[in-house]
Amino acid sequence: MRVFAQHGYGPKDKFDRGFSEGFIDGAILSPRYSRPDKMVSLVKTLSGEGNFLCMDPEYYATDFLSNPNPNLGSLEAWNSFVRPSRPRLISGADIPKLIQNSIQDQIDAGFETFIAPNLYIKQADSIDTGIAINFLSQTKEKASEITEGPVYATLAVHRDALLSGSSFKDVLDGLTGLENPPDGYYLVVGSGEQASTGKYIRSDLSNPQIIASWMYANYVLSINGADVINGYCFLLSPLMAICGSSGAANGWWSGLRKFCFDRYVKIPGGGGNQPNTRYLSSPLMAHIKQTDLDVFEAVEPGVTNGLSLDSAYDSDPSRTEEALQSWEGLKLLNNQIPRSGDICDDLEAFKAQIEQARVRWSNISAAGITSEVEPNLERLAAMNQGIDLFMQWAELV
Repeated sequence: MRVFAQHGYGPKDKFDRGFSEGFIDGAILSPRYSRPDKMVSLVKTLSGEGNFLCMDPEYYATDFLSNPNPNLGSLEAWNSFVRPSRPRLISGADIPKLIQNSIQDQIDAGFETFIAPNLYIKQADSIDTGIAINFLSQTKEKASEITEGPVYATLAVHRDALLSGSSFKDVLDGLTGLENPPDGYYLVVGSGEQASTGKYIRSDLSNPQIIASWMYANYVLSINGADVINGYCFLLSPLMAICGSSGAANGWWSGLRKFCFDRYVKIPGGGGNQPNTRYLSSPLMAHIKQTDLDVFEAVEPGVTNGLSLDSAYDSDPSRTEEALQSWEGLKLLNNQIPRSGDICDDLEAFKAQIEQARVRWSNISAAGITSEVEPNLERLAAMNQGIDLFMQWAELV
């Protein structure tokens, strides 16, 4: 699986070093953090042989245009970031123009691969879902009228929609029957937690049914010929790779590793201290605090990755080094994915890797260390249960 950078605030040299040192294979850029003129310069700077570049238009954030306290950044500087009246969305009258205007903005910025706009699906059985499917069904046809480049459709879904069971599966069934499907999907699963404070919190995405549904979406779309890229995927990216995903994007702040729809609203009293520096441990399948790293390694040798950026943690790594280390660790984790060609065998083998991580965490706990042990054990258990549930849904058992 390819590792992509998820664009956010404060990129500095993270992109340049990520590409030049081989830690990332591409980037999903954000109009929230770059005005159109700045995006043109950024695309020119990052374009290179083999570098995958796309822009998430974040059209779903138009929900907040009328919010009294929006946090939209540069989104309103883009011509295509407009919201027609709800009746015109329901009728579909303005959808072709919205798709083409967004693609044209991306063409003008220098992109050659595109992500089409869409709404955010909060509930699988809702009017907004019907509107979103209308966007998805027209994406390829309308985009192809102005570009020959590959076009990914946005499928942005709240966790609650994934918990709806059969209703979400009905959405996926509808997509597999599209007469003119997009070349691929940019799949984003959203949390109900507001993560803009930057604090490390137990994720409400660590739920077996959510994980299974996310895997199932990758599986169904990919076996029907679509190229699936997952945004904000982080430690679940290996599971999505086994289920057919070709790439996953992750950024350098907590809000770039997990998507929260409420990120587009300012939080009273938000901000504050910088988050703890963290280290992505492939053996632990976890993103642990730097202050825990030496303690964990002393108790359970082998929790470090043994890669180039480990040395940066001998002192205080910069935020750029921290970002690079997380991408390096994700590459290692993804490269360890079994690739037998049989999805059942690969998932069973990955469950064995989860069990190895669980044993390491249990040993750390047995030594009397409590820091972050419980939430990580819960997350690993949810991944295990999610795999089992997915295999039932996909009729692989």
